Amino acid sequence: MKCFPNIIYFFCDELRADALNCYNPGRGLQTPNIDFIAERGIRYDSCYCNSPVCVPSRASILTGLYPKDMGVYHNEAAYPPFKLHEQYETIPSILRRYGYKTASFGKIHLPNGMFSFEFINEEGSEMHMGLNLKMDLAIKILPRGGFRSILGSTYPPDREYYPGRVTRNALDYMKNQKKPYFIRISYLQPHTPIIVPKPFDTLYENIFFDSTIKVSDGLSRFEKRFAEIVDAGTLTPDEIRMIKVYYYGLVAWIDSQVGYILDYLKSGGEIEDTVIIIGADHGALRGENGGLGKQTFHYTAHRFPLIIYYPPKIPMGRVEDKICENLDLGPTLFHLLNIETPSQFKGMNLLQKLEDHEVYAEIGFGEKTSYAFPNKRYGRYYGDRGWP
Repeated sequence: MKCFPNIIYFFCDELRADALNCYNPGRGLQTPNIDFIAERGIRYDSCYCNSPVCVPSRASILTGLYPKDMGVYHNEAAYPPFKLHEQYETIPSILRRYGYKTASFGKIHLPNGMFSFEFINEEGSEMHMGLNLKMDLAIKILPRGGFRSILGSTYPPDREYYPGRVTRNALDYMKNQKKPYFIRISYLQPHTPIIVPKPFDTLYENIFFDSTIKVSDGLSRFEKRFAEIVDAGTLTPDEIRMIKVYYYGLVAWIDSQVGYILDYLKSGGEIEDTVIIIGADHGALRGENGGLGKQTFHYTAHRFPLIIYYPPKIPMGRVEDKICENLDLGPTLFHLLNIETPSQFKGMNLLQKLEDHEVYAEIGFGEKTSYAFPNKRYGRYYGDRGWP
């Protein structure tokens, strides 16, 4: 029987590429563990999601399909009455055919009915009891009142930082699991509200962050309305700066969690024979065009980091700047494992020589189950504009 390597997929929510030192050097960002992976693997500098919203983007990654192929246009698809038109193949369902054990730890947030991992543990994510804890806590400790105040602050040091359980549960699974396994370690962080444990809350308090709200000319009606809803324009320069201090600090916390996994792999001599992937569903606005979070195609929300490490087949320190998209992950992984890519997967193998091409992305809005009411507009965006 063919011997396959273990696969560990670190997956984050609202992770901007420029929050990692390997993508944004010279700023003093402290992400040494992710840097370690990038220095020894391949880093994709122009990777874009197929939807700047959690559920459709996550579904595209696992199925290799565009959101329109599945009728998944927004986060409402995660809940009834939404139903998938059919059951689709996913990366974990395909890997199971080759003897892989598949497990997901942390946030799931997939379309209703699309749960393709054999083992799922959501402890430490917003889809379990951690959501109420996190949101209630944010409301209690932030100095601004109301919905718009849920932006970021320090987690009380006398309480367990619940998201750390995602890492611990994944480690426990790895220690008791025979090869081969495919594990997705899925953090809610650094998603808004940005609640940061000490000492990461003050890690960057002395580093300069741009605290101005820059709005591009000719914003679409959608972007203007989005900016009105999140109301970032009413934030003071110091509040904008602190949002960024907390955000980048929380990314440093994620890096520390990656470090725990790497330490385990190194101690067991497995680091050289494990596929490691760093990825996200999308990026995040942090005041750009008056927005916070995602929902538009501004490059800070549309772009996300992608790093793939596997020493036996990937040259050290390679950087690829050609455009790619998140549904390319499946075909790339299948090529790496030397297994056939199912015809369902529309992406391309990112380990081959890449040529410039277009990325198709979409978002639906305005209906409770928006799969039937996608936004039909399309086009190109230029500079800082986030909508065609």
